[in-house]
Amino acid sequence: MFKNSTKKIFSIFILLFFISSNLYADNFKTLYRGNGTEPDTLDPHLATGSWEGNIINDLFVGLYTKNENGKPVSGSSLNHKKSIDGLKYNFYLREDHFWSDGVKVTAHDYVEGFRRVLNPKTASQYASLLYLIKNAKEINTGKRNVESLGVKAINDYELEIILNYPAPYLIELLTHYTTYPIPRHVLNKYGKDWIKPQNIETNGPYSLFNWRPHDNIHLKRNSFFYDNKEVWFDDVIFYPIDDNEAALRKFRAGELDINNGYPENKSQWLKKNMSNNIKHDDIMVISYLIFNSLVPPFDDKDIRKAVSLSIDRDVIVNKIRNFNETIAWSLVPKGIENYEFSNLIEEQKLSQEERYELARNILLSKGYGDDNPLKFTLKYRSGGDQKKHMVAIQSMLSKANINTTLEASEPKVLYNYLRTGDFQVGDAGWIADFNDASNFLFLFQSSSGGLNYGRYSNKIFDDLMLEAQNEVNILDRAKILKEAEIILMKDMPLAPILFGISRYLVQEDIEGWIENPSSFHASRYLRRR
Repeated sequence: MFKNSTKKIFSIFILLFFISSNLYADNFKTLYRGNGTEPDTLDPHLATGSWEGNIINDLFVGLYTKNENGKPVSGSSLNHKKSIDGLKYNFYLREDHFWSDGVKVTAHDYVEGFRRVLNPKTASQYASLLYLIKNAKEINTGKRNVESLGVKAINDYELEIILNYPAPYLIELLTHYTTYPIPRHVLNKYGKDWIKPQNIETNGPYSLFNWRPHDNIHLKRNSFFYDNKEVWFDDVIFYPIDDNEAALRKFRAGELDINNGYPENKSQWLKKNMSNNIKHDDIMVISYLIFNSLVPPFDDKDIRKAVSLSIDRDVIVNKIRNFNETIAWSLVPKGIENYEFSNLIEEQKLSQEERYELARNILLSKGYGDDNPLKFTLKYRSGGDQKKHMVAIQSMLSKANINTTLEASEPKVLYNYLRTGDFQVGDAGWIADFNDASNFLFLFQSSSGGLNYGRYSNKIFDDLMLEAQNEVNILDRAKILKEAEIILMKDMPLAPILFGISRYLVQEDIEGWIENPSSFHASRYLRRR
């Protein structure tokens, strides 16, 4: 009797051991990522933020992608040929690239993708990124049909793209999710519902397994991916966590391997106690306030200047944030290739008290004073530490007799306000889609549509941007772009605040994390030690 009981207990122990071992093994090969806010979509042609892009870059691959260092490498395209004038590119696609249902990825899928982005019915927010392609702008503005686009399939595995002007940044642009292909066979079957979890097919290292809104997005390794053998994690789970304090608690409890950010008020503590977990990328990014140039009084550049001068950037960068970031007095950050960085606002040489005085005098000349202060609403991103920044700015502006009402919204809601022009002054930021000054300056071109949040318009600026587009010589092109930036900062449609860095928490047992200016950290390159 006792022996039998002992055997049963031992058998149960062995069973539990194997079950627990298997569970551990499964968890060992699962990557848990905190990812900021809840995505609106996983459609690469409709995505608008990094919180969506992080997931999309695990699901899809374009003609080119990025390696662990954030540099462009082969994706669908094994190689390409460029014409002497730099206007025609032929891309030669790999034949071992499949969608997650086993259907081959072809040049026709790319044609469909480019046409879809530029079709005005799609309403892609980043369509203007592709205006360098022949007839793209005309198609996107409803003046030509999509069939006239300068993108065509020579055959299943050769894609031709014709440009309006030479673009030294084209290959890097082709790593951006706006240029990703679309599974035609799925789109033809389900239409706009192709992106629903039960229908979606992907061509990247992972496929979508499950999406529980406001809980998690679960990806599984795509067995049809051409580089599947080099993908280490079987599962990747993204969690939408706006609150960095909550994310830090989960990270310390071992519930997250990675989180996109950490609380500012914990930065010194983290440096002291968790220095091995802190990762920074010196990235091509700017944070700024954007003025709605169509709404009085911000149609007046002097008013915009007064507000900008009333922001004490030194306090924000070096006392509130204290992340070794850089004060910004211009738009284009350091680290941009073939471009000379410079701060372009003369008043940066003044003390902050002198700037306050100058701002008050400007406002007095416009009829604003103690009895009639300038009043406006500042809309900003909720979550993280942004409220602290905005409260600080509100206090700073009050020193120049400016009364500011703060209005917080989720990031995706705020950016919808900005894109539709439903704001007076907004909290904004931009991280480069590709390493070129034009990727910052184009935000203020009249032709950039909803990405030109403030609806800024200056013909001289637009003409210079057009001239730069058609300039083949890289050095001459850089000089023209600099002229454009100088004009922009004189008009001050934005108040630049800082050139930022990315902030991550990464567990010590995660390998393959390489800091890079693109802040590109695809799950396919990571593994657990």
